[in-house]
Amino acid sequence: MRQFILFIFCFVLFNHLQAQTLTDFDLVKMEKATDYKPAEPFVLQTANYLLAVPFKKDSKDRLNALRFIGKWMNGTPDYSFSFTDIADKIGKENYDLIGQYMAALAKYTLENKVAARDTKVARLNAMITLLDYCENKDNNMRMSKQLKKLAEARSKGELEKSM
Repeated sequence: MRQFILFIFCFVLFNHLQAQTLTDFDLVKMEKATDYKPAEPFVLQTANYLLAVPFKKDSKDRLNALRFIGKWMNGTPDYSFSFTDIADKIGKENYDLIGQYMAALAKYTLENKVAARDTKVARLNAMITLLDYCENKDNNMRMSKQLKKLAEARSKGELEKSM
């Protein structure tokens, strides 16, 4: 009986630990329009992962996660994403910040499907998430000059106007 209880405990613990890891992206097919809706829970899980772990520049998990989110954002027929003017706001050549912003935007969009239809609202909330992530020193993410200006605008209650 004791071994059976230990087995059950280990099984439950193993399943819980599996939920904390990234998806095997090769198993999530996004080849045709109908593939993108079923991929949404995995995209949300991936975005949450990127926004929960400290930044590591050369992390394979991070790079694979960003590719996965980018593929979904570029292919989903249900949502439209644009980054042209946002890149100017957070640092044109700062792909690390842009990647984190993509994760924040995907997260907000999937958690707030109705509100995210308003692109201004979605962008504002994604920016707030990005600022929160960057302001947490434990995340090891350096802010660009442009992002520091947005953080200052937020502290003055003027973030929306600055975007």
